[in-house]
Amino acid sequence: MEWKSFGFGRGWSRRSFLRAGLAAGTLPGAPGASLSAAKKTPRPSIPTSRELAGARLAHRWRDLYCSPAAQNDLGYAQAAKSVAGLTGIAFPPFGCCGIPSVPFSPGFLLTCEIFLDGRILTAWPGGDEMAYQWFPHQFVRVTEAGGLRFRTVTFLPEGMRAVAQSIQVTNRGQERRRFTLGFDMRAAVAQRTGPWFSSGTSLADNSGEADNHIDWDLARGCLIFSARHSQAVSVQGITPGTARCEEARMIMLDFDLGPGETRELHYANTLAAGADEARALYDRVQQEFNRLARAHEQTFDRLVRNAFTPGNSDFSGYLPQLETESEELWNLYHAGFRNLLFARCASPASAYGATYVTLGGRVHPTLSFPWDTSLTALSLALLDPEALRRLMERWLAIDLHQCLATDYVSGQGVGPWYGVNDMAVVRCAREYLRVTGNFAWLHTVIEGRKVLDHLAEHAGCWKRLDKAGHGLGDYGGVENLSEVISTYTHEVAGINAGNVSSLRFVADLLERGGDAQRAAGLRNEAGELARRINRKLYVEGKGWWRCGQPDGSFHEARFCYDFLSVFDNMAEDLSERQRREMSDFFWRELHSHSWMHALSPRDADASWNPRPDHSWLGAYAGWPPLSAKALYKVDKPARVAAWLKNLSRVVNQGPVGQAHFAETVFPLEHGAAYKCPTDAPYYNDWCCIAGGAFTDLVIDTIFGVNLTLYDAVHALPRLDAFDPEARLINLRHQGTNYTISREGVSAG
Repeated sequence: MEWKSFGFGRGWSRRSFLRAGLAAGTLPGAPGASLSAAKKTPRPSIPTSRELAGARLAHRWRDLYCSPAAQNDLGYAQAAKSVAGLTGIAFPPFGCCGIPSVPFSPGFLLTCEIFLDGRILTAWPGGDEMAYQWFPHQFVRVTEAGGLRFRTVTFLPEGMRAVAQSIQVTNRGQERRRFTLGFDMRAAVAQRTGPWFSSGTSLADNSGEADNHIDWDLARGCLIFSARHSQAVSVQGITPGTARCEEARMIMLDFDLGPGETRELHYANTLAAGADEARALYDRVQQEFNRLARAHEQTFDRLVRNAFTPGNSDFSGYLPQLETESEELWNLYHAGFRNLLFARCASPASAYGATYVTLGGRVHPTLSFPWDTSLTALSLALLDPEALRRLMERWLAIDLHQCLATDYVSGQGVGPWYGVNDMAVVRCAREYLRVTGNFAWLHTVIEGRKVLDHLAEHAGCWKRLDKAGHGLGDYGGVENLSEVISTYTHEVAGINAGNVSSLRFVADLLERGGDAQRAAGLRNEAGELARRINRKLYVEGKGWWRCGQPDGSFHEARFCYDFLSVFDNMAEDLSERQRREMSDFFWRELHSHSWMHALSPRDADASWNPRPDHSWLGAYAGWPPLSAKALYKVDKPARVAAWLKNLSRVVNQGPVGQAHFAETVFPLEHGAAYKCPTDAPYYNDWCCIAGGAFTDLVIDTIFGVNLTLYDAVHALPRLDAFDPEARLINLRHQGTNYTISREGVSAG
């Protein structure tokens, strides 16, 4: 269909129209939308929320894609694959539109779905296609069906367990239109008392009560959903206008619009412990809707500004400001920042204060994983060191061999065990101490032992896990490692390499504390372990590694984690031949033009699991930046930079997703590797904290910054391929700010 009736020429497709439809009231051109080469204009060193927006994207209902999510300090909500539908609303301990616990559950429920004249909007011709754009403070959606244009803007008002959405309906025809809209409301509202994690139930972590009691409040024009098994209540309604309720939960509104006329509605969904509190919150949202929308954007602008400002009131630290004319470098740096911002949670429900969750969104909205957090520990230590310290103290207080994450509502660890936990918590401690210089923290007593003793135990725990006497830590089965590769089990190179760096780090701490003898012993242990890893697990002449099994056999695994982790943790123990073979393996089997493969497509286990974060189909958020760090240690910077410039376009889709597909699997989305959908069988979330590794990459590799424990700051920048004049300013190291440029390090 051509869109002459909407004033567009023959060259306009429907998707062009939908993308253009987002423009009203949004951004003329968001950074990241451009596919051009680097622009020689200064990029903002402190961006606004709108300057961090994703590009305008369009999809049909049948497409597999990841719908955008919104946040505030208290929780998250995700868009459904429609113009107004919402799902996976999580304001812990309350949840709405989760998965009702009934036989043959439909999965996550949808609320605020629109019916036009009795027919669901997505069933109308054109109604199944929707354009959207993500901003840190909101997301915008547009569709057109039946001669009507629908545009919604969704945000979560600051400090409220509430979702707010403006809904604009425009008559795009030449005749007056009379029609009825129905808004289908659902909730399954629930209050959880334990951890937001159900081991073995996969996506059922945001579970809901299927038998809510529903009341119609005629005076307010809203529905009240009350849980029968907890105190949770959800109040949902539409204003203004006279409404009626049909089918027990369908809010009906009649319209009479002239040509070009627009009517705006306001949807609100408020959650609380009890109907009175939920109704009062609902009234406030509806009465102050426009003010709350403006205030919410101002709040996010303040958060973004404060994230780069010394002495701010929102974070216990701050990130350095990047001054550059390179769009690609700017995008790489702020790609990671978007993910850190989305991971931030400052809910009063938290057992350990303001914190950072791993998968902000509908599946694990309360969990912080040591593994994922450790991959962006440098940036997190710069931005919010106190939050990182509290997380580490929680992890040190529990048995990290019985869990994979901690839940901020209960404060408990949730399982099963992740084998990487020992090296992950030590890595977080290393970055925290490098940045802050808070060495007194090492003497803090947690569960009867000093922090330093905890770290020493985690560094040496591999010996307790060497159950077969092979001289290597055994890190369990597939559920304890990648979860995706059936052959990547037990004595794996990547985690054993992490033990090497952990031992050396603890040795540095001990030596500084005067225990030179014990430090020497740990360094000797680290060297012997590194030699054993090389001798037993490296596949000679191939560039990849194998996994030792309890019976003495081996499984080869062409997995990126061994590649990047060995380089990260024991690069000095590799021969030049190994380094070259490993690089060749990456470029030959893991590299793709715009992303990468976590597992080589040539690996014998490539057919096992299609989850893209660790399979051949794509890669997890942290693997590309960490792989780039490894490559910079062996390859020419220009070659690595050329690849990174392609990766920089990932910001076109908002925050870096838990995983993106290699372009040979899914076509590029607006010039960037396609974000993995949450749909089966892929099951990857909208955002993951590990995407913050892109910010780490810019600081410690492209700018070449080494924040040492005891020997000040050093830098060997690799800026020529991006912007030789780029600078990092206000880089904090142990109480002093530094500027990093191609000349190196200068104070102030």
